[in-house]
Amino acid sequence: MSAPDPIEDGERDSVEPEPVEESPVPARDEKFGLNLGNPLESEGAAFSWLIVVLIAAVSIGAAAKIISPLAAVIWTIILLGVVSVPIFRGLKHQLGSPEDDE
Repeated sequence: MSAPDPIEDGERDSVEPEPVEESPVPARDEKFGLNLGNPLESEGAAFSWLIVVLIAAVSIGAAAKIISPLAAVIWTIILLGVVSVPIFRGLKHQLGSPEDDE
């Protein structure tokens, strides 16, 4: 025998689940709506990285054409610095000691 149900049949139909609000904060590894996770693990992440690289390449080309080649070199260094931060954080996490993960 099972325990009696505290909600009777008539009340069960009137109880509606509360709507779940979507978080304005993107999920882990998502920035600006792009999945910038590990491109070797996910096809979506690889495509997002492709889009980021293409936008960076176009902006570097535009800086070289509109401003000067020196501006393009400086912009390239800035972009590489910005991209290297999450890469090095990921490497640091992967190469960290196993005790840190527990």
